[in-house]
Amino acid sequence: MLRRINSIFIGVVTLLITPHFTFGQSLKSDSLKQTYIQHGQPLTAIQLAEILTLSNSDSAFHFLKQVNKKSLSEEDRIQFDRVKGRLLTVTNQYDSAVLVYTNLLRILEGKPEYLSLEADILDNVGGIYLTLRENDQSLNFLNQAKQIREENGLESELYKSYYSLGNFLYRTGKSRDAIDNYRKGLSLLNDISDTSFRANLNYMMGTAYNILKQNDSSIYFLLKAKVIYDQTNQIASQINTANAIAQAMMNDKRFSEAIPLLENNIKLLESNGDWQKYMAAYSRLSKAYEGLEDYKNALTYQKLRYDTVVGFLVKQRTESVAKITEDYRTDKQLDEAEETAIWATQRAKVFGGIAVGLILLLIISYLLFSRAIQRKKLENLRAMILGEENERKRVAKDLHDGIGVLLTSVKMRLSNFEDKVEDKNSFQNSLSQIDNACSEVRRISHNMVPASLSKLGLEEAMLDLFDNVSTSTQIEIRNTLAYNEGDFEESSEVLIYRVIQELVNNTLKYAQASCIQIEMKKLKEEYIIEYKDNGIGFDKTKIKNGLGLKSIASRIDILKGKLAFDSLEGKGVTFKINIPLQHG
Repeated sequence: MLRRINSIFIGVVTLLITPHFTFGQSLKSDSLKQTYIQHGQPLTAIQLAEILTLSNSDSAFHFLKQVNKKSLSEEDRIQFDRVKGRLLTVTNQYDSAVLVYTNLLRILEGKPEYLSLEADILDNVGGIYLTLRENDQSLNFLNQAKQIREENGLESELYKSYYSLGNFLYRTGKSRDAIDNYRKGLSLLNDISDTSFRANLNYMMGTAYNILKQNDSSIYFLLKAKVIYDQTNQIASQINTANAIAQAMMNDKRFSEAIPLLENNIKLLESNGDWQKYMAAYSRLSKAYEGLEDYKNALTYQKLRYDTVVGFLVKQRTESVAKITEDYRTDKQLDEAEETAIWATQRAKVFGGIAVGLILLLIISYLLFSRAIQRKKLENLRAMILGEENERKRVAKDLHDGIGVLLTSVKMRLSNFEDKVEDKNSFQNSLSQIDNACSEVRRISHNMVPASLSKLGLEEAMLDLFDNVSTSTQIEIRNTLAYNEGDFEESSEVLIYRVIQELVNNTLKYAQASCIQIEMKKLKEEYIIEYKDNGIGFDKTKIKNGLGLKSIASRIDILKGKLAFDSLEGKGVTFKINIPLQHG
C-alpha cells in the first residue's frame, strides 16, 4: 500500500507546496520581460521569477540574480525571499529553501499585517519536510499555520490548512482521514475563491479515493479537477489528471473510456513532454488495449514505448545536423558543411552507443549491488536470530541445571529439619513455595527452548505447544499437521516453531478468539502453513509492523519463504506462509 502511495506522490509532489499558479502566464511574462528590458525595475524581475518558477526555473534564477537585495524595501525583500524559497523548493534544493523560509519567518514574526503570509510560509516548510519524510517536523509546521489562521480571524483561509494537512495524511498512508480534510477545505471555498486550490483539492481527493480503490468517487473528483485545468490551460496538470482518471477507469476495467484520455495526452505531450512521459503514456495505452484484448494495438504501443528513446536520439541528431548545415550554408562551404554533418552523425552514433553501453552497465551493476546488499542483510538477520536462539538455549540450560537444581537441593535440605520445626503449617507453606518456584523455572526454561523440539522434532513440539494453550485457556485449537521430520535442518525447524509460537501469542494477547485453526502440508517443493483465528481482527492499513509481525516476517525471510495475511475488523485473521524446501 505504502509503495503505491509513494508512486502516486511523485506525480503530485509540486501540489504539496501552497499553490501560487498564475493563469495566462505566457502573455504576462512576455509583457513583463519587455517592461524589464525598458526600465530594469527589481520588482519586475521578482515578478518574472515567480511566473517562470514552474515553466523555466533557469530563467527564474537568472532574473533573481539581477536583483540587488540590499536596495529593496522591506516589503520587496519579503516578496523576494518568498519567490526564492518557492523556486528552491521546485528545483529540489530543500535545505536552501528551508533556510530562506526560516529567515523570512523571523522577519515576519510579530507583524500582524503579514499573518496570512506567515501561515503560507509555515505550510510551505511543512510541505518540504513532508517531501523529506521528516513527518514530525512537517506536522509541527502545518499545525502552527492552522493555529495562526484560527486565532487571528483568518478562518476564510483555513481551506489552505485543510489542504496541507490532507496532503500530510495522504502521504503517511491515511487516505480516509486525508479525504475528510480535503472535503472540509472544499466546503470553505466559495465561487470566487482560489481556483487553483479548488482544482488541487479535487485532484488530491480523487487520488486519495484511488488509493482506497473507490474508482467511481476517484473519477468524479478527478474530472472536476480536469475541468478547471482544461479551462486554465495547465498542460502538466491536465496530463497528470488525465493519467489518474485513466488509471482509475482501468482499475474498474473501463478500458475503452480510458483510451481517449491517454491518446489525448499523447497530443498534449507534443508541446510539453519528454521521452520519459512518452514512455509512460505508451505503457498505459498498451495495457488499456491489452485489457480490451486488442493485442495488435497493445503491441503497437509497446513497440512505440521502446522506440521512444531511439526516436528522440534521432531527432536530436537531425537537429544537430540541420544546425551545422545552416551555419555553413554558402556556395563555397556547402561541401564542407555536408562533410561536417556526416562526421557529426557518426560521432552521435558512437556517443549514443557508448551512452547505451554505460546505461546497461550501470543497471547491471545496480542490480548486482542490490542483490548483494539484500543477501548480506539476510545473512546478518539469520546470524542475529540464530544467535538469539543460542542465547535462549544457554539461559534455559542455566535455569534448569543451575537454579532448578539449586531449588531442589534447598527443598531436600529443608525437609531434614521438618521434625525440629514447631510451626508445621508455615514450614509446609515454605516447601510449597519452593515447589512453585521449581515449576516456574521449568515453565520458563521450556518456553525458551521446548525440550520436545530437540528431542521429538517440529511436529511434536507444535502439538505440545497447542496442548499447553488448550489446557491453560478456553481456546479450542484444531490442527492438521503433516510434516516429515528431517525436511528442514534443526535451525530452520526452530525458526518455523517461533513463527507458530508468535502467531499463537498474538491471538492470546489481542484477538479475543475462541478457536484457532492450523494446517501444515507439503506441496511439491514447499510447505504451506495456514493459520486462522475467529477473533476481533484488525485494520490492515493501520497495523504496519505491530503485533510481532516484524519478528514473524524476519524469520520467514531467513527461510526464503513468503508471508501473506488478510484481516477485517470483527472477522478474525488468516495467515498463509509458504516455505520452500532447502536443498543442500
